[in-house]
Formats: sequence, structure tokens, C-alpha cells
Amino acid sequence: MKTYSALADRILRDEHLLRKLIPSEPLDYELLLKLRASDDAALSDQRPIGQPPMFALVRGGLCYALDAIDEAHKIFQDSPGDLGAYWHGMIHRREGDFDNARYWFRRAGFLPVFGELHRAACEHSAVMARQSNWDPYLFTGECEQARFGETESLAELAQLQRVEFELLFDYCWRQSALG
Repeated sequence: MKTYSALADRILRDEHLLRKLIPSEPLDYELLLKLRASDDAALSDQRPIGQPPMFALVRGGLCYALDAIDEAHKIFQDSPGDLGAYWHGMIHRREGDFDNARYWFRRAGFLPVFGELHRAACEHSAVMARQSNWDPYLFTGECEQARFGETESLAELAQLQRVEFELLFDYCWRQSALG
């Protein structure tokens, strides 16, 4: 596992991280309170942040990982650009608002991390391996089917959700000029 900062690493090591496609409550209230109480300097282990708007996505990503969906939503809806739009789509997918998720994915367009994301997703999903690149619409459709009763692929979808998160989080961390 890659390392980021003491608090980020503690959050990302949780064995139950991102197992729920549509969470109903935060995963760990203690860690969420620590995240809320940490300013950017503490969250980055005092490293200089070259791109503060990008670091907001890092904070939002940690809220997302902790299943603090409302809190993450507030961060992502105020984040400009393609990455903010993509995270916003991920939030709506986890809220079960699939049409809104697709809207935000359209706004985000193609991201530089999609090639790497596709390669990683292919290791976990034959459906994704048949695609030529990462397809957030296909993944959203699969999550929608699971939400409405198609439960055979829940474990695979949770793995894909984790892969998507990890690669997007790492990309945002590095774009913040911290990695």
C-alpha cells in the first residue's frame, strides 16, 4: 500500500473501507472527527501543498472513503474542473442517484487516470476487461443493477469501487504536489 500521511494512511488501512456501494452511515466516527479537526497542514503531515484546490479533493476523498457521503458531497460540489466533477459523480453513484452520477461523469469527460484505472479494473472484472478503457457509465449501470436486486456481483463491484477510489485518490494526492 502506498503511504500518504499519518491520518490518511490510518483511514485507508481500514479493512472495511468502501465495501458498501450505498452506505447509510459513516464507517468510523472517530476517524471522521479526526479528519474534521485536521487542517490541511496536519492532514499533509506538514508538507507544503502546491495546489490547495486539488488538496480539497484529497480531503473529500477521505470523507468518501469513510462513507461520510454528505460531507464529501459538499466538498466535491464546490470543486471546479473535471476531477471535481468525476468525484461528484462518484458521490451520486454511492447515494443511489444514478442518473445524476452519469450527468457528472459526462461533465468530467475523459480523465488522465482512466488508462491506469482500466488496467487495474481488468484484474477484477471480466466485464471491464472487455472494454477498451475505463467506463464509468458501465460501472454505474452495474451498481444500479445491484441496487435493484442483482446481487451476484456485489463483491466484484466493491473491489472495482475500491480500485477506482485508490487510483483517483492517489492521482489527486500527486497533483497536489505532495506525492
